[in-house]
Amino acid sequence: MSRDRLKTWIAVLIVGMLCIHGVLFWKARVLVRQGYPDFTIFYTAGKMLRQGMGHQLYDAQVQFEVQKKFVGQIPSRHGPLPYNHPPFEALIFLPLTLLPYRQAFIAWDLLNLAALFGVALLLRRSGRMLSGIAPWEFVIASLAFFPVFASFLQGQDSVLLLLLCALGFRALRRDADSLAGCWFALGTFKFQLMIPLLLLMVIWNRRRVAASFAAVSILLVLVSAGLVGWQSLLRYPGYVLQVAKSPTLGGVPEELMPNLRGVLLGWPFSNSGTAGTLVALFASVLVLVFAAARGRKAFQGNLNLQFSLAIVVAELTGWHTNVHDLSLLVLPLAFIADYCVDVPARDPDRKLALMLPVLPVLISPLWIVVWFGFDKTNLMAIPLLWWGWEIGREISRAYGSLPGPTTQPSVP
Repeated sequence: MSRDRLKTWIAVLIVGMLCIHGVLFWKARVLVRQGYPDFTIFYTAGKMLRQGMGHQLYDAQVQFEVQKKFVGQIPSRHGPLPYNHPPFEALIFLPLTLLPYRQAFIAWDLLNLAALFGVALLLRRSGRMLSGIAPWEFVIASLAFFPVFASFLQGQDSVLLLLLCALGFRALRRDADSLAGCWFALGTFKFQLMIPLLLLMVIWNRRRVAASFAAVSILLVLVSAGLVGWQSLLRYPGYVLQVAKSPTLGGVPEELMPNLRGVLLGWPFSNSGTAGTLVALFASVLVLVFAAARGRKAFQGNLNLQFSLAIVVAELTGWHTNVHDLSLLVLPLAFIADYCVDVPARDPDRKLALMLPVLPVLISPLWIVVWFGFDKTNLMAIPLLWWGWEIGREISRAYGSLPGPTTQPSVP
């Protein structure tokens, strides 16, 4: 297929996905106004800080009373949509509580849109193909990716985490590892994703990342203690576990988690007890070991491939991964597409091996079927696992461990 024809098909795919997302957003607008989206938890936390109730931030009954004041009583909700993120993140949403709920939701989505533009600008110097993509084109393509759309629809914070990871990546490219660790630490409002990423950075000899990550994390713990008090902060881990174990309290069932835990335990016949948990942990460790071994081969080599592998593996091994959390895949999608541009035309099988596994994740109708039709978004972990395997194999191939041609893309 010629390059012009391929661009045409990609444009058609993007327009098609955007149309689907537009229809879904329009149909969901009433639910947004009624307070169903996840943004409710952030607005609640901001309200509680503003009203001087930080010490009660993880009191479910108090959360429920605060929520009823700005969204009313939702018939299907007999308790709060719980705020289960670290206390420091609530500071981000405190200024938004100066606006009514609906206007605050719109403002947050507009800020997320600005964050996507920031990601586009950060990545322009990260590859030859990426430098030729206008920021607005990158943003439109990102909005056509279902997890990003889900983040906007829910008013979630995944796009903010995407921006922090992009900032961390740019710091790594400049060998500013300490700064990278600071950016990654600011993303610990989703610590279940940042911890696997940090582990891989340490194994790949990026120890200054770990040092600054630890320093900023300690600072965030102190800020959190100042907001809610040490007693409330010490109760936080137990509160998170309680919410995670109970879908009725807002926890995500395993069949809706597109990660290793979900694909192994999200079935009626699966053992979700101690034995099943140990199996999922063992599988996660195996995937981390694979990534650690393969990623080390790219040290002093292609950071784009290495970081792509780290993001995919963090999504797979994170113990609590939602659909919108996969917004981080925008980074490996961009890096792998850029890498494939530099793969010689005589070796199309390598391009196919790198791009084919992730194709199901790009198709919004498939997301709609597995989510709304079957409640089985855990199935999306299968193509991600395959994709991580192929990225790891490409690193080994490109850096001498596997037979085959070697190619190091030129990056401006």
